[in-house]
Amino acid sequence: MRSTLAKFGTVFLGANLLIGFSAIPLKADGAGASTVQQGDQASAALHEGRRLLKLGKADQALGRLQTALNLYTAAKNNGGMAAAHNELGDLYLRQGQYNVALDHYKKAFEGFVGANKKQEAVTAAAAGLADSRLTANIADDKFNANLMLAKIGDVNFRLGRLAEASAAYSQMQVKKPESAASKATRRFGGLGGIMGGLSTGRVSIEAPTSAVFTALEAKKELDEYRISIVYSSYELGMGRIAYFNNDLDSAKKHFENALEASGSSIAGIAKLGQTRRFRAAARTSLGDVALRQDRLKDASKFYAEAAKGALDDKRLDLMWPAQRGLGRSLWLQAGQEKDAKKAAAARESALVNYRDAINTIETLREGSLRADEARTTFLATTKDVFDEAASALAETALLTAPAAGAALEGKALQYAAESFKVSEESRARSLLDLLSETNASITEGVPADLLKHKQDNLNRQQDIAQELTGIRLSAEQQKKKPAELEAELDKLQTEYDDIENQIRTTSPRYAALTSSQPLPLAEVQQKVLDDQTVLLEYSLGREASYLWAVSRGGVMLYKLPARSGLDKLATDLRAQLIPPKLQRRIVGIDVITDTQRGLGVAAGSSPEDAAAFITAANALYKVAVEPAASVIGEKRLLVVADGALNYIPFEALVKTSAGGGDYSSLPYLIKSNEIVYAPSASVIGAIRQQGNKATGRAILLIADPVFNSNDARAHGTTASTEFAETRGLGIESALTDVAGQSAVAVAESAKMQGLPLARLAGTRAEAEQISKLAKTSGAQTDVWLDLEASEGNLETRDVTKYRVVHIATHGLLNAERPQFTGLVLSLVGNKSEDGFLRTDEVFNLRLGSPLVMLSACETGLGKEKRGEGVMGLTRAFMYAGAPTVGVSLWSVADKSTAEFMTDFYKRLLGSAGTGRSSSGSSSPTGLSPSGAMRAAQLAMISGKRYSYPFYWAPFVLVGDWR
Repeated sequence: MRSTLAKFGTVFLGANLLIGFSAIPLKADGAGASTVQQGDQASAALHEGRRLLKLGKADQALGRLQTALNLYTAAKNNGGMAAAHNELGDLYLRQGQYNVALDHYKKAFEGFVGANKKQEAVTAAAAGLADSRLTANIADDKFNANLMLAKIGDVNFRLGRLAEASAAYSQMQVKKPESAASKATRRFGGLGGIMGGLSTGRVSIEAPTSAVFTALEAKKELDEYRISIVYSSYELGMGRIAYFNNDLDSAKKHFENALEASGSSIAGIAKLGQTRRFRAAARTSLGDVALRQDRLKDASKFYAEAAKGALDDKRLDLMWPAQRGLGRSLWLQAGQEKDAKKAAAARESALVNYRDAINTIETLREGSLRADEARTTFLATTKDVFDEAASALAETALLTAPAAGAALEGKALQYAAESFKVSEESRARSLLDLLSETNASITEGVPADLLKHKQDNLNRQQDIAQELTGIRLSAEQQKKKPAELEAELDKLQTEYDDIENQIRTTSPRYAALTSSQPLPLAEVQQKVLDDQTVLLEYSLGREASYLWAVSRGGVMLYKLPARSGLDKLATDLRAQLIPPKLQRRIVGIDVITDTQRGLGVAAGSSPEDAAAFITAANALYKVAVEPAASVIGEKRLLVVADGALNYIPFEALVKTSAGGGDYSSLPYLIKSNEIVYAPSASVIGAIRQQGNKATGRAILLIADPVFNSNDARAHGTTASTEFAETRGLGIESALTDVAGQSAVAVAESAKMQGLPLARLAGTRAEAEQISKLAKTSGAQTDVWLDLEASEGNLETRDVTKYRVVHIATHGLLNAERPQFTGLVLSLVGNKSEDGFLRTDEVFNLRLGSPLVMLSACETGLGKEKRGEGVMGLTRAFMYAGAPTVGVSLWSVADKSTAEFMTDFYKRLLGSAGTGRSSSGSSSPTGLSPSGAMRAAQLAMISGKRYSYPFYWAPFVLVGDWR
């Protein structure tokens, strides 16, 4: 689906505006006392479930929302059932389970339609009794039904089901909003105290003194707002579908309708938040259509109007897509310009607009987004700005360089340095995107009172957002007009920014994570690199990719093929690195049928003919590394990858394709160069700045957890009763995403606690071997096995004293959805945790400064959202205090993994006869982690039994090599 969405660019500004809109139902009419009590309990459960969901506590929210649904069902309250289904849809949407979310949204739609029919029948039966609340209830249910159709359309669109998306949008009952001019000719029907008058193109409404009329006036404005939201959502949704189908004329018409319906002529609501947002989305989308039609000057005109409109509306959050569009259209115009001076001027203008867009985004990131806007929509599309700006600046540097292949200097170096800075900013921003999408709450190192103040502020923002989008108890009268709520929202946003600034002031770690500026290229050269290290940083783009080869003495910039070409080379190599029967989606989980890591691969199962591997490994080397060969020499390589390059161990690249022979004799890059990886060069600088170094020699080993109650080791354990039926939602969602419903269904049918994951008995032997080695070298070891290998212990015990933390268990990794990334610890016997240590939870660990080794299944993959690359668990452990993290890029058999890890620790700990310095001499204190890793890999290659790269290449180190 990501490839589908990527085609849209800024068209998606309005894509998810309705996701997260909720509905609160009517109380049952004519109900007895018990039914009313049930309704009150249901309403309370619904409110609590919604609150927990906002806090990112999906497991607990699920329990409360299911309780609300059951109570509303017992009370036969259609509106209540629909509201509960809507919240459950939002919950599963956040979990990435789109089909489950879709089912709940469909049930919510049916419920609101049923509630609407019931209210109409009540109104008909009470003909002649003017009860404004009944009329309001009907309007509420119609609006909520339209919202559900919009959500159904959007989720189908995400799934690539365009016909179903179009069908959902087509069912919406839309009405074009009235303009101020037409309204000025008549009075509001039946509301004598509310007068309409034409004044500077807008209706002037006098506030009546009566509280009743005040409420009616507020309700009237809210109804107009709703009409505009529904109509614009329909037009933008249909426009997106037409754009995707390349029906550009139809897309243009829909976007024009959306623009007209949200224009400044709309009475009373033109300045409200969603109206302005729809307006900017429509203008920018019209620019996108013109761009695709190669009407570049028309595109520039639309983007300029969108930028001006956002400026007039004082909404920075609506400005950056237009600035990015201007940059794109001007850059393309420069490419068509035959006059060299005019082309150069157009390129410079394009760069100015890209810089403006980045500055706008960075200004917004200093605070937060308003709660009534879709965070994921904003966050997902800013990546295009960084990608395009970095590419444009890099290309300008190469065009400015006096000679190809020479070290950059002067103006060319300035452009290259700026491009590098943008690339680094992009990687840092992608981490914040991940945290936002997983609803992560970074609490470690933040004062409790400020956290509470921040959460209270966000709760009020969310409450206002619900009122603005039709979320309120129908039995209550509207007390404030949308404009008044908007003003309160603006004030809360300013207060929120102040709170964030206070948190950054009191917590340097939080500040470094959320607002740190990337290191300039010159500082990377001086503060990160040493004389024996070369940085290779990649930026993969749509039209071309770029490689910075940076040493202390100079900067080289190389143009590489487009992202698609490099991704294919990397995918082809990965296919050769992993035996066909083990190849699977990059998510990684062993289910019960697999008795050990790597599906029990037998030793010596290497392909007999190495020719296909050599071809693939050399092809990628020639394109991605060889251009910088003269800079690299035999120095250490610090690799900052991008795209599919994140899933490739550079150690296994082959420098020449000549000859064949066995796998042990091939000229691997690891034979000439030590290799380490980083999420970004700036992250290494930040680690160095913290200056924390592990003291002591203590080692913590966590292995062989208990995954389900059928395991004999689980006997005698008791489960916590609090939300016991729903705890584990995250891991169940993750497992379902990988293995379908089968594994979860097995657990349910067997009535087991936990999940049917394979026990990893080999990790126990691995931990015991490492423990013996550590004791021999004089190190203290703590070994947590069985039920002791739990999430609760890792989060509550003091783990700051350890030099090494080694975790050997299953890793659940998903390259698409970060909430499905984590480590599986004991799933039974837990008191308050679910046993699934997710990425966002790792951020709140307090580790000290250990080397963290994750000897699990594919723990290096995380979420590669075209951004910071292998950032998931790796970056999270770095924030928690680990300067270096060891991970694996694919699952490997238990036996070879245990042998490799044993040899690695021998060299790291300096056991007798194994420690070697970089010069080859014995070292009683052992090697650095990167040195020990390389030495263990070279030993496995020369040993021939495991010389096939499948066995030794997946283990990589990320972080500081010192």
